[in-house]
Amino acid sequence: MNNVSTNSIPFKNPTIAEEKTQVNSQPPLLPRSDWNSQLAYLRVVFKAKKALDRIEKEADVLRR
Repeated sequence: MNNVSTNSIPFKNPTIAEEKTQVNSQPPLLPRSDWNSQLAYLRVVFKAKKALDRIEKEADVLRR
């Protein structure tokens, strides 16, 4: 087997500032501004569930 010395492999150790720049340069997949708190997210989910339950209940009433 050939032994490869780690001295021959170039190694770059990025600084924290470089890593943050790389992360910040990528646009987020989903909008994050409105979902900063989990509470706001849960409120929206709860409102959506209530609306869907109401629609389902009204649809069931119309079927009878």
